[in-house]
Amino acid sequence: MDEIDPAITAPVLILGAGGHGRVVADILLAAGRPVAGFLDDRVAGPVAGLPVLGPFARALDPGFGRGRALIVALGDTGRRVDLSRAILRAGAALATAIHPFAVLAGGAQVGAGCSVSAAAVIGTGATVGRFCIVNTAAVVDHDCALGDGAFLGPGVRLCGGVVVGARAVLGAGAVVLPGVRIAAGSRVRAGTVVDVDFGPG
Repeated sequence: MDEIDPAITAPVLILGAGGHGRVVADILLAAGRPVAGFLDDRVAGPVAGLPVLGPFARALDPGFGRGRALIVALGDTGRRVDLSRAILRAGAALATAIHPFAVLAGGAQVGAGCSVSAAAVIGTGATVGRFCIVNTAAVVDHDCALGDGAFLGPGVRLCGGVVVGARAVLGAGAVVLPGVRIAAGSRVRAGTVVDVDFGPG
């Protein structure tokens, strides 16, 4: 099954009712996409006026997930990627949440299960892999590539041609200069300026 099924118009179900879950709900509603509610293992709800419909495990029940669009809204990169992949294996489709005040240039691509917040910019030729978070006012300039599960904190600046490996985490306000590679699984501290390749390998 396709990761994003255009035939699915049902309200989106958000996995994670914490801070990022509420951000994703706001993105979807601002974009005119209805939200069914949340799944969460620790919150009973309601949250932000939306119901909590059970634990995460419900999303992995093929009878529950089929015909629904889901998105995993967890800041924990490992859990976000693992749950997203499990949802796909269970036969459900992943929604992508892009705020109407984000800017996507021509030729930019955003994968399934991503969230792109308000004032984010994704430049021409840039590719954002699956399950990524591009936070408020982050910039992914021309020809950048983000691997699956990459996390960009608020105000991150990726100059042209930057490569960010899968599951890498860049803290708020980090700046990566043109052509630099950030290795998979790396963690870049908030406010860091990265001018040479970063991380193992």
